[in-house]
Amino acid sequence: MKVQLLLFSLYLLLSSVYGVDYYFSSSTGNDSSTRCTPITAPCKTIDRLNLLTWQTAFHPGDRVLFKNGDTFRGQVRDLSWWSGVTFGSYGEETSTEKPVISGTVLLDDWSKGSNGLYVTKLLPNFTDVQNLFIDSVKMPWSRTPNLDNPPTTRYFNITASGSNFLKTTSDKSPSGTWNGATLRARIYLWSVTTRTVLSHTFDGTTATFTLTEPFEQGYVPGVGWKFYVENKVAAIDRPGEWAFDHQTNQLSFLPPSAGFDPSKHQIEAAVYTNAFIFVISQNLAWINLKFVGQTSSAVLFQQSGSTSGGAYFENCDFIDQEQSGLEINAMSNLTVTRCTFTGMQNSALNVASKGLTISYNNITNVGMVQGHQNKGGGVGMNLGGSNAVVIYNNVVNMSYNGIVYSNTPNSKIAYNYVNGVTLTMSDGGALYTYGSQSTGSLVQNNIVTNSRSLPWDGFTNGDASLSHGIYIDNWCSGITVDSNTVVDVDGSCLFANSGGHTWTNNLLVGAGAEGTIVVEEMSGNTVVNNHYENNIVYVRHPEDVGMIKETSNVHHTTTQMASYKNNLYCNPYGSIFFTWNNGGYEGGKGFQSWMATGRDPGATVCSEKFGPFYDAGNVSSAVTLNSNPTFAKDVSGWVCSSCQMTWMQNSPVSNDGSMKVSVNSPSYTQIQTKGMTCVEGQYYRLRFKAYATQEVVFWTGVLENAPPYGIVPKENLVFVITNEVREYNVVFASNVNSPCMVMLGASYGPETVIYFDNFYMESVTMVENVVWDYVAVNPSQSTRNVPIPSNTVFTDINGKGPFKCSVSLGPYQSKLLIYSGPNTDKCED
Repeated sequence: MKVQLLLFSLYLLLSSVYGVDYYFSSSTGNDSSTRCTPITAPCKTIDRLNLLTWQTAFHPGDRVLFKNGDTFRGQVRDLSWWSGVTFGSYGEETSTEKPVISGTVLLDDWSKGSNGLYVTKLLPNFTDVQNLFIDSVKMPWSRTPNLDNPPTTRYFNITASGSNFLKTTSDKSPSGTWNGATLRARIYLWSVTTRTVLSHTFDGTTATFTLTEPFEQGYVPGVGWKFYVENKVAAIDRPGEWAFDHQTNQLSFLPPSAGFDPSKHQIEAAVYTNAFIFVISQNLAWINLKFVGQTSSAVLFQQSGSTSGGAYFENCDFIDQEQSGLEINAMSNLTVTRCTFTGMQNSALNVASKGLTISYNNITNVGMVQGHQNKGGGVGMNLGGSNAVVIYNNVVNMSYNGIVYSNTPNSKIAYNYVNGVTLTMSDGGALYTYGSQSTGSLVQNNIVTNSRSLPWDGFTNGDASLSHGIYIDNWCSGITVDSNTVVDVDGSCLFANSGGHTWTNNLLVGAGAEGTIVVEEMSGNTVVNNHYENNIVYVRHPEDVGMIKETSNVHHTTTQMASYKNNLYCNPYGSIFFTWNNGGYEGGKGFQSWMATGRDPGATVCSEKFGPFYDAGNVSSAVTLNSNPTFAKDVSGWVCSSCQMTWMQNSPVSNDGSMKVSVNSPSYTQIQTKGMTCVEGQYYRLRFKAYATQEVVFWTGVLENAPPYGIVPKENLVFVITNEVREYNVVFASNVNSPCMVMLGASYGPETVIYFDNFYMESVTMVENVVWDYVAVNPSQSTRNVPIPSNTVFTDINGKGPFKCSVSLGPYQSKLLIYSGPNTDKCED
């Protein structure tokens, strides 16, 4: 990449010597200027630039320069066969305001309409509006149902569907109300579709929305999924909402505040599809420009094949494009560096290039307007092309995936920081690839956190288990995933749905519903020969499912799917492994059982905590509710289901005797306290000593007071009783008023015997606002984690620093854990 930048710098130097500079200033320019040069005779508008492109042959080395701080509205018309031209800025060197290329027009001819609305009519050549801005703030589309309704009424529920219609009993509007409206429906966990309503009818019970075009085959929204409609005046009922009538070209909006006077505000409508459109061009550059409000993408390259090549973007800002910041279909040698992207709905970069370099960019808030993404949209980068280099980028708050590299063989995805993905979608991840065209790629030294899978307040029943950190999906092979840090994901830290990948030296902390490492084989997919070595796996929260989950419902055994070596597993709450083998559930296994399989030679286990989670140190006070230090030969009153409970003198736990629980066969075992009722909102602590003849997985919590009488899952604590005498100190919270369940256990072997002693049940008060403050050090260090107070200056293990916190340090080359409590957006170096 250094060579590439050096050559490009030399090119710019030669350009400044031999090319012609053309100047544009919206504040001081004059379109009557003959040639838009020299600097003292700038032209004024993009319209003049379009005319200039017809009058003048641009040559390599020429520059089109826009004045810093000025705004230029419009679109540079389709350009072909350009070569060696730079689009940049000029003006005061101290100016911090880049020139703005805006996709909007100013609206200033307003009249007062009915129902408190302001209305205006756009010129006939503007047939679509995608956004409305008031004083540079994006206003919300009119929509129904409203997003601020109670959660159960924020969307229409689909009761029937077909290729070109949806039905619902949720809408009671008169027939015709939503004719011409935009309909946005959720069709999969990862996809939304948009259609226009041809006709809307209501028969007194059911509303039918007939569409102008059918749904894509295989993407018809199903019964029970959700949709809403927008962009109708009839739906305007919230401050700032607006709608555009395509038949009358009239735009209406409700003032965002009382006493609003449109003549005292800058009001803009987004109407231009692109700032620049190119068909076949070479060696073009955009430097130090700001693009705002295009209805499609800021810069569009439509060429195909290898007829175009050499595009360079540096220090540019891309803001509020409705689709993408950059849309580049096919070229060679594309570089995007030190740019910012925010507020677009489909992707920040949707680009394909042989020789792709994406570096040092900041990408935030993509796809965050509900329903406005294309299928699979809401991603930071959607990349294609061989030998891509994607390094040192910050990707924060994506509605779907962070970085998608599905068609990038032999590429490098490294030193990127991805924080907050699948925020409104699911079945995705921070670093994601799919298909057979990413072989030979290296995913290395990235920092990933917060894959969350938050459904749109009822837009779908989101599945948190499908939001992963590093996700290699179907039909991929030969990818190396090395030395990444993945923290706090709702699904799994590493998810393999294909084979032949190598996963080494990764730090994995705090997976949720799936397990930290997941290997899964599904129908039509081959998953073999994954290898996991020298990874560090932490269970961060007691309710985390576990460490490894293997699912094979099709072709291969789990031993064919994956091998393991020298991994470190840290779980202070008990080491849980879940294994499904050829469709048959084998059960939950602890570390000893895992080691007994011989599949992970050299593996070790530790019990270090990654932070204070319902720890004894967080209990400020305790009241003993039930105690029996020796059980005093009395086990009456205790409930023991699927087991036998007796008292045993001289047990392995105590010479004075212990409670003995015998489980005769593989089953669930339920042990309940004597006649106690847990109170909603109260915390409880169990303290006891125990020993088991073989490992038994236990959950603690509260017994439901209605069928199926299971443990209430909220904030349960999961742990393993092993075949060594240990002290247990666990805390859980009750979210119902119900009988207290001490433990629900799962035993998977022959007869298992568990001994309990020194039992205490306590009502406790927890210390509030406990903050997680940890830095994970390099795996080569003997100390696995180092606690630090909030906002404390520290130096990392590589001698870098000092730093005041860690979350914003990515992309970063050391093994930093990326969470240190409040004020994480104010890190300093």
